[in-house]
Amino acid sequence: MTLNKDLATLENEEAAILQAITGPLEAQGYVSADIGEISPKTLLSVAYFFGEVIPIGRGNDHVTEIRTSAEVGSKNVPLHNDKSYWRIPPRYLILYCREANGFENNHMHVSDIHGAFLQLTEEERASLSERVLDIHHPSNRSSGTLQGKVVNYLNEEVFYRFRSDTIEKNWDAFNKWDQLVIDNLVEVPFNPGTLLIMDNWKFAHGRRLTSVVNSYSRNIDRVLIM
Repeated sequence: MTLNKDLATLENEEAAILQAITGPLEAQGYVSADIGEISPKTLLSVAYFFGEVIPIGRGNDHVTEIRTSAEVGSKNVPLHNDKSYWRIPPRYLILYCREANGFENNHMHVSDIHGAFLQLTEEERASLSERVLDIHHPSNRSSGTLQGKVVNYLNEEVFYRFRSDTIEKNWDAFNKWDQLVIDNLVEVPFNPGTLLIMDNWKFAHGRRLTSVVNSYSRNIDRVLIM
């Protein structure tokens, strides 16, 4: 598949999904929609409307599967934008919930990191924009580091690297920014059949496992788009 912005050439199901999500995504930076069961092929057709899909993983997969269960991935994930340790993170992130069992309150948390940044003082924004850091993978420091900033500019667009568990703890400007992001998070229902797409440069997402029963599982498809 390749980039395709011509709705007239898409299948009816794909065109209907795009008509439902493109307006809200442009207006608020993220959107969730209950679209029911779809195939990986349909998910990719939707993704290629927004840009080039990035293959990742050992198999260079265009759609990657994320499994969370009582045995695997059973921890909170702080608000973050995906692949913030890449030289240029993906512009858009799609998450599609295929399965979720054992959740009393199945949500994904989303927050506007760009809006929170604009609430900071000029001095705090300067501190975040100027400091160069060692950026590393949150769980695999041996994979190497990137010299980078948390606030970056590319072709007159701003993108952020936001993940509190990889940033030094005594940076007051970042801590205030992080708290603003947490204070303004939105709980988005994320049940099977829900598609969530966001501007990954300016929005963060995460999960808190505070409302699950003893045995739970969730299966998510992820697509990264540049």
